[in-house]
Amino acid sequence: MNYEKRRLVGCRYCQFSNITDFRTTYGSRKAFKTAFKAINSFENFEGVAFLRTYTPSHFENGLWNQGENCVKQRPFRSNETILECANLDLYMTPIEGFKVAEREGKKKGSRFRLIDVTQAILLRPDGRPSRYGHWPNENVVMYNDCVHWCLPGPVDSWNDFLLIC
Repeated sequence: MNYEKRRLVGCRYCQFSNITDFRTTYGSRKAFKTAFKAINSFENFEGVAFLRTYTPSHFENGLWNQGENCVKQRPFRSNETILECANLDLYMTPIEGFKVAEREGKKKGSRFRLIDVTQAILLRPDGRPSRYGHWPNENVVMYNDCVHWCLPGPVDSWNDFLLIC
């Protein structure tokens, strides 16, 4: 449920005819706008604000709650996958806010840097816990973890990206 000034304005997947169904990015767009506005409101801010972009999930054969899996054992080649639909929307939403904040901040001398990990991480389905994120004898019928990172490699590269910024 999404509220503004204590008033219900909509939700995601509510399926009520009298409530507006918002896109997944509705809340995150508001959150990023608020965060960037707060950063730009600091007097004499001399630091650097970093935004790390979205890391797409790697679900295969269904959604997160429909018995999907993510058992890839090697990275994708660049022609094997693309960022599309919901993942593309989740990627673009903070970048749009970032660009606005960067322009506003530049007027005051604030610095913003973008650490764009999305394309690199899109190619790394091999770093997900999948079914190995559960105890060996656990009967997992609901979900496998295709969102979080646990294996070395993909997330370790984020430090390298940070150094380049």
